[in-house]
Parts: sequence; C-alpha cells; structure tokens
Amino acid sequence: MSRTCTICNHQDREAINVALLGTESLRNLAGRWSVSKTALLRHKAEHLPASLVKAVEVEQEMSGGKLLERLTDLNRETAAILREARTTKDNQLALKAIARAEKQLEFEGRLLGELNANTAVNVTLMPEWQDLRVKILRALEPHPAARLAVLGAIREDVGATK
Repeated sequence: MSRTCTICNHQDREAINVALLGTESLRNLAGRWSVSKTALLRHKAEHLPASLVKAVEVEQEMSGGKLLERLTDLNRETAAILREARTTKDNQLALKAIARAEKQLEFEGRLLGELNANTAVNVTLMPEWQDLRVKILRALEPHPAARLAVLGAIREDVGATK
C-alpha cells in the first residue's frame, strides 16, 4: 500500500508548492511547516502542479529577458559614449568606455551561457587587442604624459590577469 503524501494533504500546500520553486533551503522550509526534508523532496519530484512549475519558468525567462534588454540598452549608451569620445579625441574617456564595453560583453556572454564563469579570456593575446593597442599608443604620441599613463594602466591590467 502506497503512502499518502504529507505535503499534498498539508493545509498550506499551495504556499509550500510556491516555496519549493524558490531558492530557500529545504531545511528552512521543513522547519517552517513542520514537515521532513524527505517529504518536501518527494513532493517536489512527484507532485508539484505542472502549471505552477511552468509559470515559474516563464517568470524566470521574462526576468532574464528584461535583464538582457537592460544590458542591451546599457551597451548602446556605452557605444554612444565611445563614439563621442572618439569624435572629441578624448582618449581617456574612450579607453574607459572600451573597458566598460568589455565587461558588458563578458557579462552578456555569461548571461547567455556562451562563456563559462570559470573560463578566463585573455584579450591581450588577441590580434584585435594588439591592433587597437598600437592605434591608441600612436594616437597618444603627441601627448607623452597621457601615453605613459595609458601604458601604465595597460601594464597594470595585464599584470593583474596573469
């Protein structure tokens, strides 16, 4: 004879169902409703309403979509700042915008699952970075102090990633 699910018969079943789809630990949930962690695990695996599970998945996708949308807006703003900095030949601002864009790209890659969080990407080895570095340093030749400051900042960043 099969055993009756204690969660299915619990007076707070709906609240427990919602909580099981959240991030709170099973131990906390078990303590809150005076049930066992095993009962919660079994109920979650076998008895959660499919419609509730689907609703939570859709909500998570929507919030992820909103996050991606906000990141895209931020990327546009950063690109606009970079264009303005290049137009006004503000090399310091251009470099800051480039650094910000790199961080946004990395975050976007992780968000979309294209980058493993444990994977380190050394952009200083990429040919595109080498070309950009040469162009930046050439542009700064008439400004020796700025050129030295940029070189120092580049060396600091490269040293920090090694």
